[in-house]
Amino acid sequence: MSERAPSRAGLLLLHAWWGRNADVLARAETLRREGYTVDAPDLFGGRVAKTIDEAKALTAGEQENEAKLTKTVDEAVGALGQKVDRIGIVAWSFGVWYAWKMGIAHPDKVRALTLFYGIGPNEPDAPTTPVLAHYAEQDEFEDIGFARKVEKEMRAAGNDVRVELYPGTKHWFDEPSRPEFDKNASALAWQRTGAFLREHLGS
Repeated sequence: MSERAPSRAGLLLLHAWWGRNADVLARAETLRREGYTVDAPDLFGGRVAKTIDEAKALTAGEQENEAKLTKTVDEAVGALGQKVDRIGIVAWSFGVWYAWKMGIAHPDKVRALTLFYGIGPNEPDAPTTPVLAHYAEQDEFEDIGFARKVEKEMRAAGNDVRVELYPGTKHWFDEPSRPEFDKNASALAWQRTGAFLREHLGS
């Protein structure tokens, strides 16, 4: 009898409102070198923003396009699931909501959610998938108070939810192309992320 091939872990990367830019592609390559099968779907059809105004333009019709974007991400989860045994999702800002939805839709496949600058609501059908959320201390877009409330409620329900706060940082602190990038905070966030992913996806 032949031995079963080693199980594999995959990661789906969901980009911020800048689009699938060089930051996302570089992180994907780093994670591949660590042994993960990685997919980073392009939610904006090749368009990439470099300024906040350009990013606002890219995401202006999100509400109307949410179903289409959700379908794109859902198909990416399905395609990755054909290659690996278990999936983790890493999402930045814009991508966080779609990661949250995949945790709800595919609890059998999605084993870990790592979220940069955001978290979903603790609604009745909130995901039971383990969550690690990284928050900037000085964030004009995200409320750490809301994140702490979700963390407290979901932990009380028995879920593995961790919210980490990075002092002195701003939104986009994990993105090297941005002036808000904080090298030390980003490194610490990825140290924690690596341990979190190994815990829930295996080495």
